[in-house]
Amino acid sequence: MAADPDELAPWPDLLTFGGSSGSSRPRSRGRGQVLRPLAVAALCSWALASWVPAFAMQRSSRIEAQCATRCRAGLKDQVPTEPGRSSDQDGYEQLCCRWNREEAEAVEKAKKTLQSGKTTKEAKQLAINELEYWAIRRGGYDAEIILIGTLASPDKDLAGQAHVSLKKTWASHFNAWVNNDIIHGKTIQNRGGAREALKIFDKVIFENPIWGEGYHLRAKCWNTLKDLDMTIHDLRKALEYCPNNYLVMIELGITLMDKKQEYDEAYALFKNAAELCPFLPIDIFVKSLHAKAPHLKAQAEAEAAAYIFTLDAPPLKLLPESWIHREMAIERPNQCFLRVGAELEQLRARWFTQVREHDADRGTQRKLWGKLVIKWDPDKFPKELHSFTSQVHEALKARSERELAKVEEKDPDKEEFDRTSDEYDEEAVAFLRQLRAERRQKQKQKA
Repeated sequence: MAADPDELAPWPDLLTFGGSSGSSRPRSRGRGQVLRPLAVAALCSWALASWVPAFAMQRSSRIEAQCATRCRAGLKDQVPTEPGRSSDQDGYEQLCCRWNREEAEAVEKAKKTLQSGKTTKEAKQLAINELEYWAIRRGGYDAEIILIGTLASPDKDLAGQAHVSLKKTWASHFNAWVNNDIIHGKTIQNRGGAREALKIFDKVIFENPIWGEGYHLRAKCWNTLKDLDMTIHDLRKALEYCPNNYLVMIELGITLMDKKQEYDEAYALFKNAAELCPFLPIDIFVKSLHAKAPHLKAQAEAEAAAYIFTLDAPPLKLLPESWIHREMAIERPNQCFLRVGAELEQLRARWFTQVREHDADRGTQRKLWGKLVIKWDPDKFPKELHSFTSQVHEALKARSERELAKVEEKDPDKEEFDRTSDEYDEEAVAFLRQLRAERRQKQKQKA
């Protein structure tokens, strides 16, 4: 009996799904036709089961290798190259640099907003909030100096908001745990436990020895305990580390005037406080001081009469002769710079306004700024004063560039028109206007 060709079909023919192509007889559905699709499916399943995981593992390992390479490259940049340094210290310094950069950019933007005449009142108020944040969060000197300059703003709302922001700045610490200790100490003091509150403030001062508000709070405890010498000592320490705190100036001045009869020092404190914050209600204290020391009233009147505005030299308060002899210029140059910066901001609102009112041209103002900047050249002073004078010198250079950029060059045609507008009739004014327009047209054609 002849064998069925389908049964004798070799294994490779299973992939052809049939027997020989030359057969023309009808074919029944044999065993090979059933096995061939099953074999193909089994082969595909085996391929998927073996190739796909291998491909996935290969892709995963390649991605992991790329990530590892990138991590090694990033860590390589952070690994210190100098002996004795750690990656933690370098990372901390990089973070501080980023914070310093963000603070400088935000403070500069807020300063431009406050000093510009084209920004809205709402924008200026937001700028004050931004300065308050950086003054508290980072203890920024620049932010505090700008807030002090805003106290002399003609807008009373902005000046009052700056006053509130400064009070928050001086009374708050950037560390929340220190603020918690302060609230705890104040609560105990208000309940009559001055001795217990004193221990808390001693701990705050020990942990933050250059924070002025700690000494201020402890001085209030000493005042409650009737210890006059320690009260004055801590008030002076508070003013030493926070030299622009005019609230402490007033408290110290009142204490010296009433308890110690040191009228000259009290007069200087009241005067500085009034210059920093012009709207402080201290007239009653000044009158009381003048009643106790009449010579101080005569001295104040003589100083007011002797003041003569001039375009030949900058104010004496901005010259180094008024600052370099102070002990804080050497011992605490940052605090001394903070005080000079406040004076500069206050004079910006008064003296610079008088300079513009006297119609000083660009050359005259450049000459004044040049004298001031040269006076503070750090190379002219001893080495121990370099830290203080360098800060002031850089601040004055930056301020001179900003102030001179605001000064416009005078137009000779406009000056001619301004001089003659009050001397001649309307026909002469109209003629000058026509002449001015023709000159401008000719200049445009030449350009």
